[in-house]
Amino acid sequence: MPSSAKQEAWVGCVAAIIVFGVITYAFIGPGVRDPKHAQGLCLTAEFGRIDGLVVGSPVRLAGIDIGIVDQVSLTDSRRAEITIIIYDSDLLIPRDTAAVIETDGLFGEKYVELHPGGELEAFVSGQRISYSQDSVVLATLLNQVVARANRDQQSSEDANNGGEPK
Repeated sequence: MPSSAKQEAWVGCVAAIIVFGVITYAFIGPGVRDPKHAQGLCLTAEFGRIDGLVVGSPVRLAGIDIGIVDQVSLTDSRRAEITIIIYDSDLLIPRDTAAVIETDGLFGEKYVELHPGGELEAFVSGQRISYSQDSVVLATLLNQVVARANRDQQSSEDANNGGEPK
């Protein structure tokens, strides 16, 4: 067999192995959990709205990634419930910690930031975070700023006209 035919056979074998690996990962990989998640601290929190927060979003403490959002669901009362996994089950998180949905930059990804309280008792796996703050929607915030500016402008026009509205 000429050397170019051998080279093509090797390239074909390597390509077949790579394709087999990708297909195997596509069917099996996502179902396999990372071992450090299985041993982590599992907590839930409820929010009025979570706009843009998805499974796999980071969970941070003091700006450091300490876990991920593991599940997102809707409660019977039509509120969003998230389950988070904190990688290090030995990390002591006070029971009066607040979960806040924040945005990385102006238009970045959403993540959960944990703001620890001062309580000495720490969470154990399976407990609920009682204090939560919903996601801030940029459009709602802009509408509030515009409405406030319009009110201020109207007030200043009324004051300039001797206190009499038009």
